[in-house]
Amino acid sequence: MYYYIIEPSKGKFSNRQEKVRDILGNLGIAGETVTPNSARTIEELTHLGIVKGYSTIVACGSESLVNKVITVLATENLTKDTVLGVIPNEFDTPLVRKLGITDIYSACNALKSRKLENVSLCFIEPNKYFLTEAIIESSHNKELFFSIENINGKANVHKVVIKPGLEVTLYDKSLEGGILKKFYQWLFNKKEKDIYTSSFQTKRIRFESEKENLPVKVSNEIVAKTPVTFSNHARSLKIIVARDRIRSERKEYRRNIKSKS
Repeated sequence: MYYYIIEPSKGKFSNRQEKVRDILGNLGIAGETVTPNSARTIEELTHLGIVKGYSTIVACGSESLVNKVITVLATENLTKDTVLGVIPNEFDTPLVRKLGITDIYSACNALKSRKLENVSLCFIEPNKYFLTEAIIESSHNKELFFSIENINGKANVHKVVIKPGLEVTLYDKSLEGGILKKFYQWLFNKKEKDIYTSSFQTKRIRFESEKENLPVKVSNEIVAKTPVTFSNHARSLKIIVARDRIRSERKEYRRNIKSKS
């Protein structure tokens, strides 16, 4: 049932593999474990787990590992009922907070409880998916052109962050004034004091840079360069979340209902 892709341990995570295996064994959810190496990549091992018919593929390691596993799950035709589980290296990231886990034990217990949620993925054309965030960044401001549906714009920015749900944030300390400034205020519904950081949500966006191809990084790895197109794939992945997260969301929902009544 469970197929674990465990990233090779190194540095402060050198004892992680054995600890994870012990916890999984004690919980009764041990399964086949594989480790990427020069002979078998993360993508190849993920594909192998799908072909073998495992219903749950667990990424144990960095966010880079998680995103590579996600890309295979999102592109394979045989993964309709395949579920993703995550045992991360770090427990202070937005992804971990999204899953509602706090440490190795809660991550493993979440796998045993098997509470599922459909989450949205960001897609980088032509073949990359991610659940964390993508960053386009330069050491100084660059002209970046963007297209949203029928709207074309230009920004003088040093950083762009794209998150799941296609939430886009532009960071810029020196936006051009005049007509462009008014355009930004209208497009992002921002007041004068907030014009230097613009956040919005869309379904599809394309970025182009005129003078050079800017790198697009996901989990600190370059996965593409401008020109680049992002799109949102709503509720396209089944992922295991912690039971406590489900409960807290239900409580929050009930509080919101009461406050409106």
